Amino acid sequence: MHHDEGTILGIDIGSVSIAAVTLDASGSVLGRSYAFHGGDIEAALARIDKELELSRVRAVAMTGRPLTELRADARYESQVAALESVRARYPCAAAVLVVGGEKYSLARFNLEGEYLGSRSNSGCAAGTGSFLDQQAGRLGLADSPELAGIALINRDEPPKVATRCAVFAKTDLIHAQQEGYSLAAISDGLCRGLARNLVDALFNEDPIRGQVVFTGGVALNDAVLERVRTLSGLDVVRDGEAACHGAIGAALLFLGEGREGSPFVSASALRRSIPLDRSGFHPPLSLHSSGYPDFHAHESYLEKTSARGSRPGAEVEVDVYEPAPAVLEAWLGVDIGSTSTKSALVDRAGRMVAGFYTRTSGRPVEAFQALLEAMERLGERKGFRLDVIGCATTGSGRKFIGGIAGADLALDEISAHARAAIELDPGVDTIIEIGGQDSKFTTLRDGRVTSSIMNNVCAAGTGSFIEEQARKLGVGIGDYADLAAGVSAPRVSDRCTVFMERDINHLLAAGCTVPEVLAAALHSVCENYLRKVAAEKNVGDVVFFQGATAKNRSLVAAFEQRLGKPM
Repeated sequence: MHHDEGTILGIDIGSVSIAAVTLDASGSVLGRSYAFHGGDIEAALARIDKELELSRVRAVAMTGRPLTELRADARYESQVAALESVRARYPCAAAVLVVGGEKYSLARFNLEGEYLGSRSNSGCAAGTGSFLDQQAGRLGLADSPELAGIALINRDEPPKVATRCAVFAKTDLIHAQQEGYSLAAISDGLCRGLARNLVDALFNEDPIRGQVVFTGGVALNDAVLERVRTLSGLDVVRDGEAACHGAIGAALLFLGEGREGSPFVSASALRRSIPLDRSGFHPPLSLHSSGYPDFHAHESYLEKTSARGSRPGAEVEVDVYEPAPAVLEAWLGVDIGSTSTKSALVDRAGRMVAGFYTRTSGRPVEAFQALLEAMERLGERKGFRLDVIGCATTGSGRKFIGGIAGADLALDEISAHARAAIELDPGVDTIIEIGGQDSKFTTLRDGRVTSSIMNNVCAAGTGSFIEEQARKLGVGIGDYADLAAGVSAPRVSDRCTVFMERDINHLLAAGCTVPEVLAAALHSVCENYLRKVAAEKNVGDVVFFQGATAKNRSLVAAFEQRLGKPM
């Protein structure tokens, strides 16, 4: 087929969507297709076959994710492809803003149209389409376009949502709903927050003089478009090809090279079957040198407490470790965290008599009340009266709850964790502590804290991250450790929790089992912690693993395997 007779099929495979276009020899767009793929590339290619006229295709130009199982006549870097398309249509544009499912960037040009440089995001989903997709699901909406439509009708002051991290935003959404904000206001708050992230990250250099072209899947979001315009004060434009510029650019680049293509059958036929290579997997997760407590060696039960205000009755996990006398004189320790609230009763001999655990759910007062009720009922059940001889609080809500409880002491979590560890083993020199929304690394010498590092701006590598992956895979958090035990896992990056969700889709599509993906997420938590929180060279010989995540035996095994030391 002569160059002038055939068409070029341009395909842009993003992290969450796939765009395809056909171009004639002059570079005109003949047809386009854009849809979310959910990790199922095979189904996405079949959709392209149905939606586009492909009988005259002479070559395939591809950009986006470098999927080796897909054949193409040429591949191009995604930003280069997008800029090629935009510059062909907007030769005088001062900047091009590209916001997709996992990445965003801003490329700038001078008055002569010469490229000045670009800025892009780190490995965080804040400011990307995946962030909005996940929040839409949490709000019970079909997708981010529905969220955008609802956001546009909001006329009330929106809540402030922590758009710096998708997992932390979940907590803010719960709080906003409890405070009575409407769905429209919450949706607006999310879109405004995302737009603010983009503007703060990309538009804080020299002022832009001229038009900014907005492209990528997020450009289809009218609410984000309006907020970016308002916050930046710039002339931000979007056209009907916003989601397809990458695919168009790939086809244009191929046309410009004047190359021959290869015989084309269909989009579906571009996919080659490549068997899953497990040779590079992590070794199976199992404990060899670490001690692990038997969490079933004591009495444990769930206490359903009374409803309080608008909060339904809470479930409190009660663990009884020691028998109590008729009058139990005990110190009460309370840890009020963003995810959970815990309390412990310690007798005068320093023995842990009972422990109590419940979800905070954005209501620390009600959570504390639920623990007190569970303590009272334990006394009734066991026939003792509780006499609290002292009270100390820790955690993010330590001062607030400490004031209500009349606590004798409110101390930071680092000191509290260190004091408990030293009580168990005076020789402890390292504490790995992973909580629901933050993680800490503490070193000690001679019973004193010598350094501590905390990570609280990224949820990857926290308990919330693990819960998110379990929920996505339909696994109960209580079954997670057993399913991942003894399982080898593919190597994945220590990714942002939103991006890990995309990795899960692709791992499953590649043939990985659910247990293998669960194990991969645990290795990801371990790598993230050791890269972003801990100074690995400072990990000592007596290592304590603390926090609720330490109950996951397979996560303990991942740390033991990675560090080569007992936990």
